[in-house]
Amino acid sequence: MPRALPRPLTARRRWIEWPAEAGERELDVDVEIGGIRLWSGKTERPGPRTHRIPWPRALHPYLSGSGVVAVRSAQGAVLATGRYSLGEPRLGRDLRSLGQAGLVVDKWGKLASAPSRDLHALLIDGLEQVVEVLERGGYTVSITGGTLLGAIRSGEIIERDDDVDVFVYLGELGPTDVSLASYRIQRTLESASHRVVRHSDAHLQVIITGERGTAHVDVFLGFHHDGTYHQPIAVRGELPVEAILPLGTVRLAGREFPAVADPERWLALCYGPGWRTPDPSFRFRTPSSTRRRFENWFGVYDLNRHFWEDWIGRAAAGWYADAEQLDRLVPRGARIIDLGSGIGENSRLLAERGHRVLAADYALGAVTAAEQLSGGRFEVRRVNAADRRELLALAAEELESGAAPNVLLSDVLAYLTRQTRANVFRFLQLVLGASGRAVASFPVNPSLHYEHVRPDTWHLPLEWLAQEIAPFGLSFRVLGTGYRRTSAGMRRFTTVELGAAASSSEGTRPRKEVR
Repeated sequence: MPRALPRPLTARRRWIEWPAEAGERELDVDVEIGGIRLWSGKTERPGPRTHRIPWPRALHPYLSGSGVVAVRSAQGAVLATGRYSLGEPRLGRDLRSLGQAGLVVDKWGKLASAPSRDLHALLIDGLEQVVEVLERGGYTVSITGGTLLGAIRSGEIIERDDDVDVFVYLGELGPTDVSLASYRIQRTLESASHRVVRHSDAHLQVIITGERGTAHVDVFLGFHHDGTYHQPIAVRGELPVEAILPLGTVRLAGREFPAVADPERWLALCYGPGWRTPDPSFRFRTPSSTRRRFENWFGVYDLNRHFWEDWIGRAAAGWYADAEQLDRLVPRGARIIDLGSGIGENSRLLAERGHRVLAADYALGAVTAAEQLSGGRFEVRRVNAADRRELLALAAEELESGAAPNVLLSDVLAYLTRQTRANVFRFLQLVLGASGRAVASFPVNPSLHYEHVRPDTWHLPLEWLAQEIAPFGLSFRVLGTGYRRTSAGMRRFTTVELGAAASSSEGTRPRKEVR
């Protein structure tokens, strides 16, 4: 029987579509750009004669360029092909360049490195290290999630997985005690020289670096509470202790790893009764009630980090006018914390002016770039402003040292959630005292390219700023206004000085700033 010819495909700004054959249902497909798989998904059927699949949100900033797009079935047959033409790149990258850079949209809907044999080998080594450290620390640890699924199905990491998962079982415990346990676990991992990224008080990520590159091991906390099993970020339901303990073992990539007593029962709770059947288009869809419960119990400390990791690589820039403004306000040799420092360009300028500078950011790529740029001229540290404890710890260190710091927030505040800004304002209240200076710049007008999933399109009107800082005894005065060309288009910026409420913005004439 002759192979069916690929159907003609039409690429639009919001989706791609092609003709459906009679009787076809929704399909699991791979989408290729220039012959390289960029994502997998399930088609929609907006009409009886059409297949459609939307562009993933992670790709929206890159919907540009031109080339060939093809759709393959889960069995590898080319179903449809056609050309796309989406205009000039706005952010330095287009769709084709993502595949060429080895990126794909992963099961969480974010851009990540495409899985490979080298990556999987690194993950197995990292998994073994993390399990050993946790077991040595006296914790009950098991592989979990897609890692357990791969072990039970085939004895290997699932082909398209780009991470590995473990969980620590804490027994019957309340949310507060789970949070406290997460910090003990973090200290255990860090004492073994592992770098830990905190996603929440029940989800840690261990960064693994080796000759094959960089990867991560997710560490989740599992516990029973009020008769229900909970394992953030997505698992909540009926699972008896007997399905977890005593732990057994499973083989993964030829090595033995600890596993729950009844893996099949855990997998059914997580993935549903069809867990045995591979689904290349699988996406976690956490029930809203479960998501709200876990977020309220354990917080969200890593929101938008992957966006900023990618942004650092394509659009990072320092606004030297902000650093120069702060330089004029403080004496030579002042202590300055560059909070949200990006790759450290402003920190370098301030250090060259003779100041004692700490560059602080939560994007790992930014921290690495700043370390390379520093050359020992300024300190660099990963600080997550979404984690109030980290900011309070930094404030305590600064106050204990008697450093009397000043703070630079160059193009930062508008891109934080309201709660994270509250953490920053509490930090300023603690460290500035009566004499410290803080300079902040931010866009005050909405971006013409606004998308909620793109924090670089957010804005912060002065009215919001005044309302948010008042509870912390702070006020601001306007230092300048003007336009800056940003990754979200031309934006109107305001630069302010923040300080104790004795200062006022009233009667201060803005100085014009043109970029």
